[in-house]
Amino acid sequence: MRERVYLQTDKHLYLAGEPVLMKLLTTGSDLIPLTFSKIAYVELVNDSIAQLQIKIELTNGTGTGQILLPADLPTGYYRLIAYTQFMRNEGVDVFFEKNIAVLNTFQSGYQLTEKEQEDTENYFSSAQDSNNNTFSLQPDKATYMPRTRGELILSGLPENIHTLSITIAGKDIVPVTESDASLLRKNLTKQSDEFSGDFLPEYEGHIVTGKIIDNQTGGTGVAEVSLIAGLAFPANNGIRFFAGQKSGTNDVRFFTSGISGTNEIATVAYNTGERYRIDIQSPFVNRYAPKQMPELRIDSIYYDQTLARSVALQVFRYFSENRSENQNVPEPYFKMKPNWSYPLDEYTRFTTMREVFIEFITGARFRRNAGNGKQELQILVTSSNRNAYGTMPLVLLDGVPITDHDIIYNYDPLLVEQINIYNGPFIMGGYPFDGIVELLTYRRLHQDLSLNKSTQILTYEGPQLPYRFNTPDYSEEKNRISRMPDTRHTLLWNPDVQTDGKTSIRLPFDTSDLAGEFQVTVEGITKEGEIIFATAFFKVH
Repeated sequence: MRERVYLQTDKHLYLAGEPVLMKLLTTGSDLIPLTFSKIAYVELVNDSIAQLQIKIELTNGTGTGQILLPADLPTGYYRLIAYTQFMRNEGVDVFFEKNIAVLNTFQSGYQLTEKEQEDTENYFSSAQDSNNNTFSLQPDKATYMPRTRGELILSGLPENIHTLSITIAGKDIVPVTESDASLLRKNLTKQSDEFSGDFLPEYEGHIVTGKIIDNQTGGTGVAEVSLIAGLAFPANNGIRFFAGQKSGTNDVRFFTSGISGTNEIATVAYNTGERYRIDIQSPFVNRYAPKQMPELRIDSIYYDQTLARSVALQVFRYFSENRSENQNVPEPYFKMKPNWSYPLDEYTRFTTMREVFIEFITGARFRRNAGNGKQELQILVTSSNRNAYGTMPLVLLDGVPITDHDIIYNYDPLLVEQINIYNGPFIMGGYPFDGIVELLTYRRLHQDLSLNKSTQILTYEGPQLPYRFNTPDYSEEKNRISRMPDTRHTLLWNPDVQTDGKTSIRLPFDTSDLAGEFQVTVEGITKEGEIIFATAFFKVH
């Protein structure tokens, strides 16, 4: 099986500071839609080096996301490259690639040229799918006023659509090397005779990769057989701990699920003291063969239009309210309830952790290890109707794994709000733990926590969840007369149009305060691999 990716963007020319809205579609090399990989990777590359990188979560073979272009990104053409880990087995030649243009209006130096303006009086158009069955796309008017409701009319659609998307954005003022229709077919039908098998498919979720590092030498060396690699996500939504799978080259893989968004993560190496640590590795390609990009030149007749768009972008960024609603809270990974739960404010507050565990914690205790003289937490394990204390519990403070229990023994209990005890045994990633001791502070920020060299805490950007694009509803009078500015350059972004088998549909959209010419683009594919593509234009003034 060979996997291919197609990436659609809401437009081709962006201003520095704008978001690039994207939709990804996966198929086989025969164009038949696939639902195999759950994660796709997108990199914005100049000539050879990635400038921005994101991961996108895929559901049923499709996914959406965005790259926010930095305000200091230089003017020029950039390569937008997309792939899955499974595709890396065939090499970069099968990756999706298209060019986008970025204009930085905050920096001087971009070129203005004199040339004739392109005549675009044909506002209605149609296209054909791969079976030459013509379908049509047109807005209900050729011209609209600002802040008005319009409709898009699609007719002649296939009944067996796998996925369909529609975008409306200001018409691009610079050319692209190829049309989206030819890019779609060209990228999805790329061929390769290679297949290395080095990259595992992410058909369940994101695979986080790490490398076992020897803290004494700084190299990889040979890790001890007893080493257990752990990955945890400190958060407020329950225990999220993954045990890693080691390989003979000192690589380790963590098979995760539901880790979308930017998170704080903790890596830990068990059973080796402070000898080893786990360094997380980048899942991206990062560097590509150099490619000479053309110089971006803007026709001087578009100067006023570009200036208005730049001001509109700054207004939009200032007044935008679309921030928190795209942050999704994942389901708890560990859904079991604790056997014992101790809200410490309901008990006598002691000043040492030793007293806390002696006086009222059931099922867990501190004992001094005769070998190294350190304190170790032990947890009660029930097996074959016999009770015994196990010496290998999973100890977490605000979700951070603690291998040196002296750290907990000396931690300030007045910072801790609650202690939960989970009786084991538990098997996580093939490794046994006698139970779980979970300590939660009031702020859930693991403050004043001193870690040894086997544990690291860092920020990790997981896959993006589906992006929701919101627009005002100008069918209501109160929205039309609102004093809140509406400076959207992208009027509509619907990456998942539901046709329900209908061959004709009508979709509403709302214009913004911006005047000018706008382009409508419809892209999709049927369950049999037939390509759907059409464009149309209208004006707002």
